[in-house]
Amino acid sequence: MLNKNKSNYIKNLSFYYIEHFSKFIQPGSKRIGFSRFSDKIEITAFKNPDNSVIIILLNKNDFNIEYNLKINEQILHDNLDSHAIVTFNLKL
Repeated sequence: MLNKNKSNYIKNLSFYYIEHFSKFIQPGSKRIGFSRFSDKIEITAFKNPDNSVIIILLNKNDFNIEYNLKINEQILHDNLDSHAIVTFNLKL
């Protein structure tokens, strides 16, 4: 974003989040339910028209967070860096 006299700009992180979402979430997708144990990681999930499932995690904290993601009976254990966003594209 540029200021009024166009002499300086502001980097808006939400632009990058929207760009990230648009790469994976297809037109006509439906938001699907999920549950979470902690509010330290933001999460959302969508089912695309091609039946793929998109899960997006966002760490808005100044520290890394370990997490477990359970999908059906499978569990994924990983680490999400501070201020990182990660997307899982699942073909179920």
